[in-house]
Amino acid sequence: MSAQQPDKLVVGGRFKLSELGIVWLPEFAHKTGTIVETSVRTSGVTVLFDGAAKPTVRPKLHITSLAVTIFIDREPSPTCRSRSI
Repeated sequence: MSAQQPDKLVVGGRFKLSELGIVWLPEFAHKTGTIVETSVRTSGVTVLFDGAAKPTVRPKLHITSLAVTIFIDREPSPTCRSRSI
């Protein structure tokens, strides 16, 4: 087992609906959101869809974790200088 599991559902993580979730909620097929709470006792995950006012509980099988990639595309600041050692 690796230290990082890409499909692990963690509070604060981003998600989208899985294929099974889309079957149950086709109107949310292209929506994403944030995981608010997970449970070790039940198969439910409390999620907040983007733009929604209240969270909802969905089965873990209906949720797929999204990997977040941050790209920084900028030139170095003029005040940043490289040093020679």
